[in-house]
Amino acid sequence: MKQYLRTLLAGKKVLILGYGREGRSTLSYILDNIPDTDITVADKNESAFISENNIQASGIKTLSGTDYPIDMTGFDIVIKSPGISLNNSSVNFNPESITSQTDLFLAVYGKQTAGITGTKGKSTTSSLLYHILESGAKPVLFGGNIGIPVFDLINRITPETRIVVELSSHQLEYTTHSPHISILLNLYQEHLDHYKSYLDYQKAKYNIALYQHPDDYFIYSGEDQLISALIENFPAQGVKLPYYKEECPTTGIGKAGQEIFLKYDGNRKKLLPWEFAIPLPGEHNRSNAVIAAAAAALFDLPADKIAHAISTFKPLDHRLEYIGTIHSIRYYNDSISTIPEAAIAAVESLKPVDTLILGGFDRGIDYTILVDFLQKGLVKKVVATGPAGLHIFKMLSEQDSPDELYYFDKFDDAVKKAIEITPESGICLLSPAASSYNEFLNFEERGKRFREIIMKSK
Repeated sequence: MKQYLRTLLAGKKVLILGYGREGRSTLSYILDNIPDTDITVADKNESAFISENNIQASGIKTLSGTDYPIDMTGFDIVIKSPGISLNNSSVNFNPESITSQTDLFLAVYGKQTAGITGTKGKSTTSSLLYHILESGAKPVLFGGNIGIPVFDLINRITPETRIVVELSSHQLEYTTHSPHISILLNLYQEHLDHYKSYLDYQKAKYNIALYQHPDDYFIYSGEDQLISALIENFPAQGVKLPYYKEECPTTGIGKAGQEIFLKYDGNRKKLLPWEFAIPLPGEHNRSNAVIAAAAAALFDLPADKIAHAISTFKPLDHRLEYIGTIHSIRYYNDSISTIPEAAIAAVESLKPVDTLILGGFDRGIDYTILVDFLQKGLVKKVVATGPAGLHIFKMLSEQDSPDELYYFDKFDDAVKKAIEITPESGICLLSPAASSYNEFLNFEERGKRFREIIMKSK
């Protein structure tokens, strides 16, 4: 990486755009390894550079507040942080100058990397794959969207190391390199405030496979029409391995007899028995596990080790997390649910659900699919909250189900009502189908608050 960046950045004016966790990681690596680089760091937040000794000691130019760039055309290379959207922005920039820590990392270590993206399930699938490889005694590192910048992994990488990287659409948006094993789980409407269109969001996700070479592998849902359309309209070179929940027609991943196989280029690898042990509820998590197993098999892990590792996986927080049983009520925290499809999957995993808590920040998502689903009677009571919850509440008020419907402006009040109305031996589920930003910094903070309120009800 050091030599690659030294060649790439030599004689160039470089802008690090965004000085959060990833921006700090990028600057730290460059200062440690190519200290003579001409760098400017920009962050909209004026307090971002307070007490930043490495910046002050190095004499690096900073831009923030009113100086925050409205023109980036004077820079040869812009290393953009994933949280910054350049769409609908007054900033002038040359798209060809934009890169990212993710793209720079994949340019060097892509052949050792499995990258996982998708609107939902990427954290569980990437964590599963990391756990499988680690359990199989493979040297493996894990980074990306889980909160570990990939540059922070570099000093521990050897030629034998396998790297698992969870990737968001923001991290993939300006990439021109793809991982050796690319996984695209699904595509639903999300982050539409960051993109000019839903198609632009889809294309950002699809970058995970678009730049693969013929000896790379692309795992995806063979039943997802949006992914199939992307493959048809924007052909990629990697070996395509569609996943099917039942029989696999030819190449790909699916059932054969009482086992699940991976089939490609004349190879046939057993992955799992059809009935395999998994400590995660729901058909969607079963699919995540099979896909992680296929990626592990491509890294040459044997089937017996894959199955054992999946059976010992510890579920992640805020993802259909079982909080406990209090006064005979079972509580589940699915705060990661920020779209209607996620809430539907959660209900189907636990059905029937006595009380469902919905709502949060309103990003203009169409909730028709969720409202229609709730007419099936799998949820008896709905407690809505926040602007998105009010929207759902109004839509449900015109329907026959659920039996009981409530709305509260504040999250705490909604949870307390849910506790009150859930019957003994019932299930109370937080699966909001909406972002958390109206009251919380992120879905983790929302999930923790839910847990706190539940535990206080003992």
